[in-house]
Amino acid sequence: MKGILGIWDGHDSSVALVAGGQLLFALSEERPTRIQRYSGFPYQALTRCLEWAETQQIEIEDVAVAGARGRAPLRILDRLYSRHSPHRDPLSVAGWLVRSWENAIPSLKGLRAVERALGLSFVKKRINRLYGKGFWLHVVDHHDAHAYSALLGPDREEALVVTLDAYGEGRAATVRHANAPDEVLATIGPDIGLASLYGAVTVCMGFEEGDEGKIMGLAAHGRRDLSIRRFMDLFEDRDGTPVLKKPLTRNRVESAIQDLTVEDAAAGLQACTERLTSRWIARQMREVTEPRRLLLAGGLFANVRVNQILSSLPIVGGLYVFPNMGDGGLSVGAAHRVWHQVNGTLAQPLNDMYLGCEFEQACMTDTILTQGLGFVRAKDPAASAAQHVRKGRVVCRFAGREEFGPRALGNRSILFSASRPGLPQRVNKALGRDGYMPFAPAMRDVATGFAMGGAPPGVDFGHMTIATDTSGEFQSECPSAVHVDHTTRPQVVEQATAPDFYHLLTEHRGLGGSRALINTSFNLHGEPIVHTPEEAISTFKRSGLDVLQLGDIEVRRFGS
Repeated sequence: MKGILGIWDGHDSSVALVAGGQLLFALSEERPTRIQRYSGFPYQALTRCLEWAETQQIEIEDVAVAGARGRAPLRILDRLYSRHSPHRDPLSVAGWLVRSWENAIPSLKGLRAVERALGLSFVKKRINRLYGKGFWLHVVDHHDAHAYSALLGPDREEALVVTLDAYGEGRAATVRHANAPDEVLATIGPDIGLASLYGAVTVCMGFEEGDEGKIMGLAAHGRRDLSIRRFMDLFEDRDGTPVLKKPLTRNRVESAIQDLTVEDAAAGLQACTERLTSRWIARQMREVTEPRRLLLAGGLFANVRVNQILSSLPIVGGLYVFPNMGDGGLSVGAAHRVWHQVNGTLAQPLNDMYLGCEFEQACMTDTILTQGLGFVRAKDPAASAAQHVRKGRVVCRFAGREEFGPRALGNRSILFSASRPGLPQRVNKALGRDGYMPFAPAMRDVATGFAMGGAPPGVDFGHMTIATDTSGEFQSECPSAVHVDHTTRPQVVEQATAPDFYHLLTEHRGLGGSRALINTSFNLHGEPIVHTPEEAISTFKRSGLDVLQLGDIEVRRFGS
């Protein structure tokens, strides 16, 4: 079987493989390198992908690279880039230079072809270093790659595809029909500024780039009416598009948040982002006569509250966000676009995000024995995990293939009861996690009616990408899964796509447990989600939590 390899070598670098009309493998470089949000060429992820392809007898003849123009300086300086990414501080001089270069190159006709060829020459050398066979090299525009990742969503016929992020090759947003994905209906330059402002405020508030989720979590604790006007005043309306009046600088951003508490500033920023994003997308759909499904990708759609607002718009008839919506998903979109070009059809919609590496039980057993840890064998690991959770224990679960994207979806997860008091505080302390950040629930599809307070139909709740209001019954039964604004970010688990995890949830309910469990990522704060059994054991030891499951092996910190 022939496959198409996708590569993204920017920040959050990753690889992906499409073959037989399906996305079969995807892995972020941060997992094997243990460098969170890794920037640069994904050497280790590519090695794992090529090894996996060989076991599946997949022959790679086409390689799709995301990022066509404006990438040459970072590709030439890959070693420096991997250690000192300018994206870490978007308001720094280095961040400004990289952003200005990438956005300017697409309009410089005499230079862009030379710049593109120079950058790709370095990419090709790096691929050749790991893959000794001949291949055709394709290059895919940043926002085209985002769009094609979103096109792996279900029910895409007649859908509208929207991409929106800080910037990529001179664009920050695009709109297109799923039935004609290469025809861009609308495009907006980086001066739209919505995602850029969110990132800039995050840094100026003392957080790191990539911590925008913390701002979103804090927003529910603040008063938006005290500060929304400060952020709204940074924009002007240009033919229905919110555009920054002036370029963002550190002084301008700091002035906007001056004398505000962190909570109130976060609340105003979140409210501004929700309002302007929903207005802009509603305007893009002004000629739509019937509710239309939205397929979304791009970093701004990591904001689950924005996604909730969009899903509730009257003209929106369903919503799907590609689960690795930021730049980490560009490798998938690049591979999918080239698949479409080569074969003339879109790949099949995604079934699940369990697309990474898997370790054989013998390997996990050898690792445990090498570590000298005592263990027991569980005849039914899912049922055993359910029993532990029902007794108030915290289970670190390492099973099957790892998830692709920022969310653990049951296979590299920490699980505990959503109803027992004190557990959220204990887990936050063990993981070094901020106490104001909400926990997310996992529940079977049969439990959605009790959990959600009137969620609109056709919304994909399978990947923790969209918030929803909660019912009073859910708030009472699963208090640890409810944020202070009475919303939650659910993972609805279906038996067909995650049978073992579904079995675990079923067993827990059968024991008299709540209809949802807390599912948080198996990692300590500041580290990527665990990738290998060794990393799972190390994280388990440092966290001091109760149970580690490696397949059917259980390591326990208590007596039988």
